[in-house]
Parts: sequence; C-alpha cells; structure tokens
Amino acid sequence: MRRRIERLRRIERLRKQMHEMSTWRLAVVVHEREKLTTTHAEMLEALGEGLMAFGPAAAAGTRRVRAIEMEMKIADLVEKDLEARVLEAGRLAKLADRSLDSARDEWREKTDRSSLQELIDASVNADTASRKR
Repeated sequence: MRRRIERLRRIERLRKQMHEMSTWRLAVVVHEREKLTTTHAEMLEALGEGLMAFGPAAAAGTRRVRAIEMEMKIADLVEKDLEARVLEAGRLAKLADRSLDSARDEWREKTDRSSLQELIDASVNADTASRKR
C-alpha cells in the first residue's frame, strides 16, 4: 500500500508540473500575441505618415503588416490550443490529487482498523486471563 501511495505521489507531482508548464507556455504565447498586436498598431500608424506612406517603403510596410496579421492568427490558434491543454492538464492534476487523497484515506482507515482489532484482541485476552485465576 505504501508503494502505491508513493507511486500516486510521484504521478501527482508530475501532473502538477505538467499543468504549471502548460500554464507557463500559455503565458508566453499570450505575451507574444500582445507584442504582435502592438507591433501591428505601430506599423499601421507608420504607414500613414511620412516616407512610409508612398512608394516602395509603403509596399514593404504593407507586406510586413500582412505578415504580422498572419502571425497574429497563428498565435490566436496556438493560444486556443494551449488553453485547452492547460484545462486538460489541470483536470488530470486534480484527478491525480484526488486519487492520492483516496489512497491515503484508504491506508489510514486500514491501519486504524488493524489497530482497533489489536486493541480488542488485547483487551479480550487480558479479560480472559483475569477470569482464569
């Protein structure tokens, strides 16, 4: 039973780490998406002013804006996928935690029952021994 609890403890620790890692990855993607949004707004603003508004610079700027928009779409898809993974990792971590708690409760109950049985046996034996005198 102790080996089972130790295995469940390791599984629970691993699941928590996986959940933390998924959460961290999601935070990185959200940060990258926010940077892309800022860059996109800056590029649009730059395209409307000065030398970037006309000629080859405007064409290059427009291509860059389109590329940023594509990166933003990809980041949105990745973010949605990672959100689902974070939820799944959290669910599995919680499940592992509950399994560990259940195994600990079962083990505690088993040891309490055996302790109670030993106490009953000891009191019955002591009572029987005192009657024989």
